[in-house]
Amino acid sequence: MSVEAIKETREAHVAALNNGDVAAWVGAFANDGVQMPPNAPANVGRDSIQAWSGGMLGAFDVEFSLAPDEVEVASADWAFERGAFEISLTPKGSGEPIHDAGKYITVYQRQPDGRWAMARDIWNSDNPLPGMPH
Repeated sequence: MSVEAIKETREAHVAALNNGDVAAWVGAFANDGVQMPPNAPANVGRDSIQAWSGGMLGAFDVEFSLAPDEVEVASADWAFERGAFEISLTPKGSGEPIHDAGKYITVYQRQPDGRWAMARDIWNSDNPLPGMPH
């Protein structure tokens, strides 16, 4: 049951990005969740997550997918997931899409209502930085 409930949260997260739905993306996080995007400071708490996520989804149309490699329920209230992501960010208005792929870890926490929410979410690219050797 727990792994299936985590899958529901993951699917809601993916759908929120693909639909440009900031509220749904933020809603996948625990109230005290921490989002750790690459090349940026951590966003601590829903207000900070909403500000960063709103900026990103306001600037880009998104095609996003996750491919979990490992989902482990560590206790009654905590679980983690490790996997890979692919994303295409198309600037709103004009511009070429930005494609990226990489890895992520999400830590989930069971909420008082029984659902699983993202407590910590970190991801980074597999692509080298410009000027770095491959």
